[in-house]
Amino acid sequence: MEELIKKAQKGDTEAFTQIVLELENELYKIAKTRLTNESDIQDAIQETMIETFKSIKKLRDQKKLKKWLIKILINKCNRIYKKKYKKDISIDEYNLENYIILNDYKNIEDDLDFYRLIKILKYEERIIIILYYMEQYTVSEIKTILGINENTIRTHLFRARQKIKDNYKGEIKNG
Repeated sequence: MEELIKKAQKGDTEAFTQIVLELENELYKIAKTRLTNESDIQDAIQETMIETFKSIKKLRDQKKLKKWLIKILINKCNRIYKKKYKKDISIDEYNLENYIILNDYKNIEDDLDFYRLIKILKYEERIIIILYYMEQYTVSEIKTILGINENTIRTHLFRARQKIKDNYKGEIKNG
């Protein structure tokens, strides 16, 4: 990946395209935590790619590209969210299902189950859960990406896990 980044920094559009293709699914999952409309999600990802392509020469540490991209994406999603949405949103399972089918995911049911579990969470909790469990970032790395105190991240993780656990217990009792 570092070699691709170096080429992209020199203006190689094919190398940049390859980077984008490798990270596309991860970026989609992150954007989906904030936005429900497919077109808004695609806009946020596209704007992120444009900004990244324009600024990639400024990236000093190639190992931080993914974190940098996610930070840009979150900012783009927040901008779109503030502009278009007035209330907290939940995961739109229909759109997610269509995306999964179009992108030939192998674990469709697992992904849908995961999104069903986290849809009860607040945005801040959802994004932290996605970064921690799906993207495998450490609390320290999430701090860098989101600019949030590590203790706050741990608190959000604890509360999110508790909400999921409580909700899941409720489904078992009611089911």
